[in-house]
Amino acid sequence: MDVTGALARPDRSLEQTLAQIPDAAGVYLMLGENERIIYIGKAISLRNRVRSYFQDSAAHPLRTVKMAERVRDVRWIVVNNEIEALILEANLIKRHQPPFNVRLRDDKRYPYLKVTNEAFPRVTFTRVVRDDGARYFGPYTNSHGLRELINLVRVVFPLRTCREPIDGKRKRPCLQYHIKRCLAPCVGYQSEPEYDALVDEVVLFLEGRQDRLLDRLNAEMQEAADRMNFEAAARLRDRIVAVRRVTEGQKVVWSSRIDMDLIASARAQGQGCMQVFMVRGGKLIGQEHFILEGVADQTDAELFGEFFKQFYTARAGQMSAGIGDGFSPLALREARGNEVPVALKARSRRPASAATIPKEILVEALPTEIATICTWLSELKDERVRVLEPQRGQRAEYLRLVKQNAEQNLKAFLAHQELQETASARSLTELATALDLPEPPHRIECYDISNIQGTNPVASMVVFVEGRAKKSDYRRFKIRYDGGSNDFAMMQETLRRRLRYLRADTNAPGEEDPASIREDETLESHLRRKEKFHHRPDLLLIDGGKGQLSAVVEVLEELDLWGIPVAGLAKEHEWLYVPDRSEPIVLPPASPGLHLVMRIRDEAHRFAVEFHRKRRGKAMTLSALDALAGVGPVRRKRLLNAFGSLAAIKRASVDEIAAVKGMTASLASSVKSSLGA
Repeated sequence: MDVTGALARPDRSLEQTLAQIPDAAGVYLMLGENERIIYIGKAISLRNRVRSYFQDSAAHPLRTVKMAERVRDVRWIVVNNEIEALILEANLIKRHQPPFNVRLRDDKRYPYLKVTNEAFPRVTFTRVVRDDGARYFGPYTNSHGLRELINLVRVVFPLRTCREPIDGKRKRPCLQYHIKRCLAPCVGYQSEPEYDALVDEVVLFLEGRQDRLLDRLNAEMQEAADRMNFEAAARLRDRIVAVRRVTEGQKVVWSSRIDMDLIASARAQGQGCMQVFMVRGGKLIGQEHFILEGVADQTDAELFGEFFKQFYTARAGQMSAGIGDGFSPLALREARGNEVPVALKARSRRPASAATIPKEILVEALPTEIATICTWLSELKDERVRVLEPQRGQRAEYLRLVKQNAEQNLKAFLAHQELQETASARSLTELATALDLPEPPHRIECYDISNIQGTNPVASMVVFVEGRAKKSDYRRFKIRYDGGSNDFAMMQETLRRRLRYLRADTNAPGEEDPASIREDETLESHLRRKEKFHHRPDLLLIDGGKGQLSAVVEVLEELDLWGIPVAGLAKEHEWLYVPDRSEPIVLPPASPGLHLVMRIRDEAHRFAVEFHRKRRGKAMTLSALDALAGVGPVRRKRLLNAFGSLAAIKRASVDEIAAVKGMTASLASSVKSSLGA
């Protein structure tokens, strides 16, 4: 639906910002209240594109009109060309999930198989794709299936699994060598060229090019047999059998050995599903489906264009390119005019995205900016990539099958979502009634403390939105209180550190209280932390009974935040306690509301205990060397390599310590005195 008419006029400060936008290619970010990013786009001319949203004579869809009415500020990043803008736009949409953009609905990071970029590479499981020169295969929707694949690869191809540097100086091989899972390059039994040839075989296998791999293995087996190296020939024979066993179950869908992706869509109830069939060497090697949000008022061409950018940036390993973990609207102030960082050159033997991007991509509708997308994909693959919209024949027939799968997956998702929403609504309504809340709580925050007799104390904050966990908003706190085992004081410290950002005086722009900024942080990191905590909870849930609840009430009074409802859940009887009420609220054992708060409380407890164990384990592995001034990781490692243990370092003389590479006489003397030797 198109709406012709005047959009909301920007205020004076926004007009000044619009006047400063450069006439260059880049990415722009529309910010609403509380500097929340509500839309991200790209343009060849930032000035013309952004200003067009606020022109009275422009005709815009209703969705764009509503978005422009909420814009309070605009940020931008200038890049070199349209392809860089396309990649950066996809990165930012993935990170910030703006409500007015089409978004892949993935509440978790999908797993990938990674062939590391190092001497003697390893095959590992990861959920983080970085531009580090490694080879990534995926994403996979089933982590269990991916782990089984990794185990299969390690059985068929004896690659190392250890992390230690390979220098050939190890005296004897480990157990992996004796069970035929590794050929011991650490001892020098396998050279790097031989190992690299094995890695090439793994890559061929993962790319779905089993025919080429089998031809290669058969040739190597025959060569080994001709040399009468029957042991090596037998190993190659076993590898051939294992590869054939895997490939037997793959369905041949094309007579020619073609590499292609087939992509079709389905829409219903404001959401969409994109189905992807991956064909490599004429065989169907996998399929994925992705749920999309924000698809209303989007044409098929726009929908496919947005999906292409987000899907193939992820597959090509570019989701982390140009963006650090702390990238935020605040950081964008300094990023204006900066170029996108150039990716590091990969150590791969072929382009890193060669396996993930096929030569042909068949779609129901050609995406917008088709020329730019084809150029971008061709650069990634290092050869021409075609995006086609088949109208008839075998390709069109098979694409209809992909669409049927998309429709079935969307139908199943919507049914599951409706069931979840009904159960969540019932739980939240019952909880609101029990706690006498004006309406069901949209955002529930739960806190828990974990420590052992006051040591390594930590706190957790978990967030549930509409009855479902929102893990991106989880937070962990290292408790600074050092007065012993006092859970009440620790809980108060946690709530002060979180809730102070909701006070009216801390939300005034440019009026930061210097006392609220830690000594170890800059003003920008403080503002970034404040940005993370600006959401106001509709219910505070505390793991504990009356004592914990009273401690929290004191903090709410201190910060003048009495408008936030709070409740405590006591573990012994699973009773709820609220302020100004002596008797507990007892919900029936089968109550959905009780099950919800128990689930939230248990999640907070799990998150806190997990963090506490991590801190405790780290503290237990520290040695006296870690506290020595002037002795960093490199010197510490050299000292341990030279002497073997801390006790041996204590027994050594100053001259012996000073003889270690990187040490000096004065530093050696300091080490001896610090160790009490």
